[in-house]
Amino acid sequence: MSRTFPRLAHTLLATGLVLGSTASASAHDVWLTFSGPASARCAIVNYGHPDDRPPAFADKVVDLFMITPKGRSSLLDGLAIASDKGIQIARTKPFDDAGHTLLAARYDNGFWVRTTDGLYRNATRRLVPDAAESFWSGKFAKAITGADAPWQEVLGHDLELVPLTDPAKARPGEALKVKVLFRGKPLAGAEVERGDGKTAAAEKDIPKFKTDAEGVAAVTIVKPGPHLLVIDHRAAPSVTPDQARADLYNATLWFSTAAKQR
Repeated sequence: MSRTFPRLAHTLLATGLVLGSTASASAHDVWLTFSGPASARCAIVNYGHPDDRPPAFADKVVDLFMITPKGRSSLLDGLAIASDKGIQIARTKPFDDAGHTLLAARYDNGFWVRTTDGLYRNATRRLVPDAAESFWSGKFAKAITGADAPWQEVLGHDLELVPLTDPAKARPGEALKVKVLFRGKPLAGAEVERGDGKTAAAEKDIPKFKTDAEGVAAVTIVKPGPHLLVIDHRAAPSVTPDQARADLYNATLWFSTAAKQR
């Protein structure tokens, strides 16, 4: 999400680690966007926040699919590191896009520990058994390239944002309802954050929308253009307790809306 942080948080985030006590405030996001004309579209994997862009790594992308009403195809082959205005991103080879595509990716940010000396290392408890803190970090991203994409498809990501209506058809003044699923079940009481992936904002200024008992949040659309919805979730104990104490999940949904009000 678009955030500004104190110096300490930036130092911690440079390692890609999220502290359990500040999981929502300090998690880096992974989100998908795209570039190029429809006949030569490229999907882009972004990492960080608008004002804090560590490099995105292609080899951390576990899978990356384009999903259309006709089926799905992998975009992983040829995914490579690229530079966009001095920022390291991961970019796919060009593909043909009719403008109705759902893009989806899983990004394994790995295991992290905080040592008893307060240092952060990309390691597990296997090598640092006395670690003061230990986490696994997984990130799940979706984006749609235009209206009538298969936006309603549930992909089975560990943490997933599923819109209940077509996001590309949402208009300013309307509320877009989004269901949050954690391991396939509704996640109640979670906060969905709204930004655009471009504009930096202080944590206190980021609009947040809480999910109800059914895991549904009503996100107000206030302006046309790009939107980035973000959800963070911490689960303990970890699925792999021999390696980490907790699992940190991040999910995003990127889309763009038109200007005309209904």
